[in-house]
Amino acid sequence: MRRTIGVSAAVALAAGLVMTVPAAASAAPDGHHKPNAVAQAADASTLRTYHRSQKCGYPNKDQKVSYSYMPGKSSTKFTYKNRCLGTKRIRIWYQSNGTRCKNITLRGGVSGTKKVNGITKNNLKNADFGKCPRIPAAATSG
Repeated sequence: MRRTIGVSAAVALAAGLVMTVPAAASAAPDGHHKPNAVAQAADASTLRTYHRSQKCGYPNKDQKVSYSYMPGKSSTKFTYKNRCLGTKRIRIWYQSNGTRCKNITLRGGVSGTKKVNGITKNNLKNADFGKCPRIPAAATSG
């Protein structure tokens, strides 16, 4: 009988400590609260990863070039893999004082990542394969 009371008291004490530790751990040393895991998961779920691929064409028509990207709050990260022999381009359309276009050039047989600053989830319109159109200088001047 005496042993059961001691064990149940120890379990109650341990449960009390476990209940207070997360509250103490969530406060930062300077008194500010860190965002909880639920808020971080909700913030991460609003970000979406987009995937695109295209066949290479002659002479290695059984291969593909592919890329994926995730627009963020201050930049967009592109991850690519070009299995083609030739150069391919990713054309990025975004809104900045009108519609603008930016190219990312992918050399043949290369994979990697490219971070594009200033193109965010708020101003990114579309990303596809191709080369940005050349706009004459007379059309861009006011």
